[in-house]
Formats: sequence, C-alpha cells, structure tokens
Amino acid sequence: MHKIYVIYITTLLIILVGCTSRKGESQSVAELVDFGNVQNCKSSELISVERLLPLETSDESLFGSIDQLEVWKDRIYLLDTYKTNAVLVFSATDGKFIQKIAGTGNGPGEFLTPHSFWIDYPDGSLYVLDRMMSKLLKYNLENLAYEAEIKLPELAPLAFCVPKKGDYLYYYPLRKKDLFDGKQYVKADEKGKVVSTYYDAPASGKILHGNSAPFYVYEGKLRVCPYFSNQVYEWVNDSLKVCWEMKWGDSTLPEASLFEKSEGSGDVMREILTNNYIRFLYVYENRAALAVKYYIQKDLYLSVYNKSSGQVANVKASAVQDDLGLGGVFPLPVGTDGDRLVGSLSLLDMEEKNISPELKACFKQADEEGNPVLVFYNLK
Repeated sequence: MHKIYVIYITTLLIILVGCTSRKGESQSVAELVDFGNVQNCKSSELISVERLLPLETSDESLFGSIDQLEVWKDRIYLLDTYKTNAVLVFSATDGKFIQKIAGTGNGPGEFLTPHSFWIDYPDGSLYVLDRMMSKLLKYNLENLAYEAEIKLPELAPLAFCVPKKGDYLYYYPLRKKDLFDGKQYVKADEKGKVVSTYYDAPASGKILHGNSAPFYVYEGKLRVCPYFSNQVYEWVNDSLKVCWEMKWGDSTLPEASLFEKSEGSGDVMREILTNNYIRFLYVYENRAALAVKYYIQKDLYLSVYNKSSGQVANVKASAVQDDLGLGGVFPLPVGTDGDRLVGSLSLLDMEEKNISPELKACFKQADEEGNPVLVFYNLK
C-alpha cells in the first residue's frame, strides 16, 4: 500500500473548482481520496486475517451467492438471489445455519425475487424488497416472523432504507413517466405517502445498473453512493451532504455525455462494457477504513483507504499475489463486521496447493459446491 494525499474539501474550494450542488443537496466538508492507479500487491501487504468461518452446508442452508451480507451481534444475515431467492441466517460464532425466509409466492409475507434487505436495529425489524413484485415486507429480526407490508410510493425502487421508525427512503430510477419531478430519493411513510424528495437525477439516473443495497450506516449516520457516482452522501437533517469524493488515478467513471446521448440502457451499457470505465461500485466503511469494490469490464477491483495511516491501495483482485494460503484467491469484501471487512472464499475457485492448513481444515468436510468460508480481516 502507498501513502497518497487525502484532501479535505471545503465549501469554498468546491465552488472554486466548479462543482455545483444539485437541489436537495448541500456541500459540507468532504474528504477527497485518490486511490491512484492499479498496483501490484501481495495479500499480506493488504490485509491481516483475523478468523475464518465456514458456513454450514445442508439441503436447507445451501445457497448460491452472497448478494448482501450484514453481521449483527451473534448472527449473519445474507441474501442469495442466485439459487434460493432467500435471506439466510447463520451463527456468527460457529457458522451454523439458523433459519431463512425463502421466496414462495405473492401472498401475505411472501416474495418471489428479493432484491435487497435492510435491518432496522433499534426497531428489531428486517425488511425485504421484492422489486419485481413491488413489495416491501417487514419481518421480526429475531424469529423472521412476518409483520406487515409497507406500501411503496411508486413501483420498483432501485433500493431503499429505513432512516428511522415510520420513515422510508427510496432510491428510484429516472423514468419517462416521472412522478417525482426528476428527483431520485423519495421519503415516504408506511402508507406510501410522499413526504419529500431529494437529489436531481443526472442523466445516468435512467440506467438500472448498480448496487442493490447502496445505503449503509456508519457511526449511526446513514450514507449512500448513487449509481455511477464518485461521491458518497450522508443523510443529515433530511438532506444529502457529500462526505466522500473518490478518484482512481487515470481511471474514470463514464462521462455524463455518454448517458445524455442515449435514451435506452442497452446502448449505454454496451459502450461502458467495451471501454475501461469504472462501474458497479460497492462501498464498505467502518472506523478503520473506506473500501470500494468495483468493476472495469468483467474484472473486479478493490480500492482501500486506511483512515489511521492514510495509506491507500488500488488492486485488481485476480492479480493480488496470495501469500496467506487463501487458495490463490483474494477474499473481496461482501460486508463489514465492526472494524473488520468480511470476504468469502469458495473451494471451487481455489488452487489446492496454495491452501493453508487453517483453511484446509475449514473445507475438510465440504465439497466443491458447498457453502463458502467467510474471511474476517483488517486492512493494513
């Protein structure tokens, strides 16, 4: 990892360099991190592994993907949209399977295609968004018992969160039939009544391509990274304020003109996928670090900023040299646990000769198609 300048941007500086606020946003003191160009790195230079946790594999618990993962107290909640269309719960202590909510239909408490979930810790609730069925369902966090259906202000939001009890914040695409006057963030009550709207949608707002769970909580504060944006916003007093601005050396996100010249998603995405644009950002943040997982074409990359040391790194995941016995694979983050990041490793992807004794013990009774091993690690 290298130490690179981290710049604090004040409102005045933002104005001087020509950045303007959209209506519904306000510029606060933001931190600019330049992750720099992609560099070569060994696993041991980037992370220190704290523990490995194999997740139990059984007929009931076997899943196909980790699309979202949250750790709360002694439980791990994860969403699988590839095999089970379910939210599964495992023990964070020993990896044993506890229970799940599986997609079953369109009746009360049922869903078919879960898109994302949100845990309201103070209220002890878990919400699941079925975007295709335009349903937001509320469950008891402890026993996953169904409690209620929350009415949406409009069909099929891209993402959602619950800032506080009774308030629901949705992130919508920009549509031809626009009910929100060009705004992408909509706050509504549990009956779907719109309370307020925010964030003038850029031209990229019409493209349905991004993280299904872009909202996260940091130190009790709600944050979000819009699709095709290099900025992270914080939700403060019912407004969005920029708290992080990110750069990647010579690499960039698609220019605004690319979205402006086309009406449909297909042509835009084809051009993005055939060029070296950054896309599909996943932001993970805790007190120790800011980490961003992203794609360029079909390759996955990871950028990290260590808040204590000021060091940054920007690596291509497949090019990270494994010297920690992780099977020749780098455990890209899928979630956070306190000040740690949580990655996952599948036996199917590994080189057996590079598996450490500790990791080999985790897979001792697993087959190639079993559930993954979670890797809890700190960034250096």
